[in-house]
Amino acid sequence: MKISTYILKRVIQIIPMLIAVTVFAFALTNLSGGDPAEIAVRNTGAQVTPENVEAMRIELGLDKPLIVQYLLWLKGAFMLDFGNSYVSGKPALEEIMTRFPNTLFLVLVSSIIAIGVAIPLALIAVRRPNGIVDHIIRVITIIGVSMPEFWIGLLLLYLFSVNLGVAPVIAGSNYAYVWLPAITMSIGYSCIYIRMLRANLIEVSNSLYIKAARAKGMTKGTALIRHGLRNSILPCLTLVATNFGGMISGSFAVESIFTWNGVAGYAINSVKSKDFAVIQCYLMIIALAYIIINLTVDIIYMFVDPKIRLQRDTGRKAWKAMTFASGKKKKNVTAKNPFPNGTGDVGIPGTAENAAGENMGGKHEKE
Repeated sequence: MKISTYILKRVIQIIPMLIAVTVFAFALTNLSGGDPAEIAVRNTGAQVTPENVEAMRIELGLDKPLIVQYLLWLKGAFMLDFGNSYVSGKPALEEIMTRFPNTLFLVLVSSIIAIGVAIPLALIAVRRPNGIVDHIIRVITIIGVSMPEFWIGLLLLYLFSVNLGVAPVIAGSNYAYVWLPAITMSIGYSCIYIRMLRANLIEVSNSLYIKAARAKGMTKGTALIRHGLRNSILPCLTLVATNFGGMISGSFAVESIFTWNGVAGYAINSVKSKDFAVIQCYLMIIALAYIIINLTVDIIYMFVDPKIRLQRDTGRKAWKAMTFASGKKKKNVTAKNPFPNGTGDVGIPGTAENAAGENMGGKHEKE
């Protein structure tokens, strides 16, 4: 299967998911409390009167039937037009994309820290499973997973900003001070990756190719780094991709503590002010981010994991073999002679045996 064909199939599978997300995002304006037109009038600073509310309802298209509203909104979303923010009056997409790169950079740095810490600690723990070092690392990971992000953030903020003064209390969107919120976000995910990678390395260490490498004189650590680490990391790719999307949508606690100008904190403020245009745009952007991340990981799997390529090639070869065998069988069936020869076997047209049988039959008829 070509990569372009695979990507096309995945995109076709994604379409129903996107439709479901659009229905959910649009339903927020009808299922949530309050009148969107009244909220929009109040946020503009105008006096809330029935006339102003009705005029705003007509302006927003809320006077039309529900299905017509959805189709108009879907058309606008397809054209990347989600309307204007009820609070600022600016386009909702502009408000989201202004802050989205800051959140993306924060999540990217956090993921790099989490993976960079998880790999060496998992290798150290697996050198002597159930040893003292392994037990210490496992206890640390349990503690790290159990601590909430907001508590870790407040602790680090008090230590490095208030006491030591090496980081500002308000980070804003200065990338130079991203390390403190990134460490806060990476601790819990790093502990998860350590435990998963440790379990995979222990399973891989008992495989035959690791034993063969050790029989050639390699130490256990060298054999795991050269041969076992790649196979152990592959199952973690899906988890890292899923967590990456979750970190984008769930970074509001860290962004609020460090006053990081990100999209998640802005989305929470939009929920408080019932800025439905921004909320709908945010949901669509997050859904697209999840889809793009998962599609990218699936494509990486095709290049990194030999088993997937082998299964794909094996399946294609098996299909060709079945098709060839089926065609050969049909050819043999149609080639059989329905008239038996003298020995009771079915003769094949064009063979000497069948020709002899036909000559004998001709002689008998003449006699």
